[in-house]
Amino acid sequence: MKTNTNKLKLSKGDIERILPQREPFLFVDEITDLVPGESVTGKKTFTGKEDFFKGHFPQMPIVPGVILMEFAGQVSAFMILTVPKNRNLFGFFAGVDKFRFLKKVVPGQTLIVESRLISFRHNVARSESKIYCGDSLVAQGVIAAVFVENETL
Repeated sequence: MKTNTNKLKLSKGDIERILPQREPFLFVDEITDLVPGESVTGKKTFTGKEDFFKGHFPQMPIVPGVILMEFAGQVSAFMILTVPKNRNLFGFFAGVDKFRFLKKVVPGQTLIVESRLISFRHNVARSESKIYCGDSLVAQGVIAAVFVENETL
């Protein structure tokens, strides 16, 4: 995991000015490093109070893999939407490639996702994401999202 040299700290309010997601489906607590259109680092602490833990699984709560992918996707979208020419875009999850879950994530853990842009062509952005809990890699893969102009929605 890389060390944050920029000491950036964007809060939920800052994040909500860029991303369209809101509670209970906003899975980014903080942005700690950002190079718009190139790379981003985001943070999320799963408290155990999230609604999905009621059914996944009541006796052994685990953060669902799809939530981890959504976390990575939201952080990656933030990276794209902070580029000035992309401010009027809306991103839709388009797919995942080679996403692997290496360790389970449980309530009380704080995760860090590091994403870097691989490509952005024909309105499709692909980013490689690595999710860490401390120094342990818990998941990684490639997120794809398609971006369209807001006024076309």
